[in-house]
Amino acid sequence: MEKKFIEVRDSVPVVGETDVLVIGGGVAGCAAALAARRNGARVTLLEKGIVLGGLATLGHVCVFLAIDDGVGNKIYGGLTEELLHLTFKYGPSDLPPEWKRGVWHVDNPSGRYRTTFNIPAFVIALDEIMEAEGVEVVFDTVFSEPIMEGDVCKGVVVENKSGRTAYMAKIVIDASGDADVFARAGAECVDGGSPVTHWTYEATFEKMREGIEAGDILKAFNLRWFGLGPGNPKAELIKGIDSEGVNTYIRHSRAPVLEFLKTNERRRDYAMMTMPFMPQFRMTRMIRGLGQFALADGAYCETSVGCMTPGLGTGKLPVYEFPYEALLDSRIENMAAAGRIVASADGDAWAQTRYIPACTLTGEAAGTAAALALKEGCILRDLPIAKLQKALVEAGNKIHV
Repeated sequence: MEKKFIEVRDSVPVVGETDVLVIGGGVAGCAAALAARRNGARVTLLEKGIVLGGLATLGHVCVFLAIDDGVGNKIYGGLTEELLHLTFKYGPSDLPPEWKRGVWHVDNPSGRYRTTFNIPAFVIALDEIMEAEGVEVVFDTVFSEPIMEGDVCKGVVVENKSGRTAYMAKIVIDASGDADVFARAGAECVDGGSPVTHWTYEATFEKMREGIEAGDILKAFNLRWFGLGPGNPKAELIKGIDSEGVNTYIRHSRAPVLEFLKTNERRRDYAMMTMPFMPQFRMTRMIRGLGQFALADGAYCETSVGCMTPGLGTGKLPVYEFPYEALLDSRIENMAAAGRIVASADGDAWAQTRYIPACTLTGEAAGTAAALALKEGCILRDLPIAKLQKALVEAGNKIHV
């Protein structure tokens, strides 16, 4: 079908100006916003939904994966550890009791440093911390296009109930999950794909009895997962970088749910309680990057801004150093990436960056870099790495293995 075009011209009112503008309110965007604010910048965060947390809340991926190396050594600190504890500030948790905030090593842990959490409780805790820290959050606002002036992004055009408006900023952080801002700004990106999944909470009399007997509300409900894993050859990969891909994903993810409900129709001992309210894309698009993150266990990286380790698995797990350059584009001077869109050398490295702890780490690094670059009066890629590393260490992060 031949594409049709119409030409539209209008004046877009500027409704906000800030130092650091964060696009996307998932855990990466929240960490970026908090880090930039704590380092002295004025921060505005734009979120297309009406709750913060992204896949962790709207997507029902309500497990904050492990931040230790499997043998009792904490790898992630800083905002990653802080947000893990924030998930259960007002709700239940199954965190192993020996793991306490601030502890770097535990002998013979009973489990990894991770927790399941209650989604509404985390949403409310995120609202509270953003307001307390002075981050301006604008909900129900969809990013439309960047406002470019050469190699500088001056702001973005958005759509919401007020119509088409603009927010201007000195530095922009793309935490969209899909590199939408970078891609529309002309940055070189790499496309990916995600298998179809769908998570839902369900209630049964059996699980309710189990929870009551254990005195544990988390055991009273079951989290059911529909879909095929990424390693399954039958798992169809769907791109989520256009409307067709998003809608295809939604239809395909709900089809097995319908079949399941048909087999459990009108059971008096069963009820499906919740469903995700955003597609659970894993890897849709990443930036090519000024540098790339590679999985090199224990290898020293001079420009490391933090360490990562697999959130899943048991036994001694590898630890990787993450390079600052993987947050940046080679051309655009004032834009940083946060979350699963950061530059990775291959699919395995890309998969590592999509987990909640890794997203939070890259968000904190991007937000800290943005605030420090403003203080230094330099573009992001000229920021002295030693100053960034010092700030991240002071915030509680491990920089080198």
